[in-house]
Amino acid sequence: MPLKLTLKPNEKVLIGTAVISNAGQKSEIVIQNTVPVLREKDIITEENADTICRKIYHVILNMYVEPRNEKEYHDIYFKLVKELFNVYPDQVMLALTMEVSQKILEANHYQALKKCKKLLNYESELLANVPG
Repeated sequence: MPLKLTLKPNEKVLIGTAVISNAGQKSEIVIQNTVPVLREKDIITEENADTICRKIYHVILNMYVEPRNEKEYHDIYFKLVKELFNVYPDQVMLALTMEVSQKILEANHYQALKKCKKLLNYESELLANVPG
């Protein structure tokens, strides 16, 4: 089933490994085949991956965009998850991470990214409540 995207002026979108930028007014594009698609707002660059959960999101994003290198990213992901549990030994964090990991093991990286946003939000809440 084709995917129809509406892009705002100057909005960027990643389609496959290409970054497409809308240079003019609002426009619509239709993607006819199955490729990774991410809006600019859903991308965390390596430079912006400044917390453990943001690093995890970035690794999953790479799994999604570069499925050929999935094994390499799995190794990085599970090292980061171990680090996450050392930093946040928390039942909610564990439950959220289990949901993300399940989607990764199912090779459903887009859904893993969506689940990981919950992890990012929870981490933000925890960090906002740290004194000092």
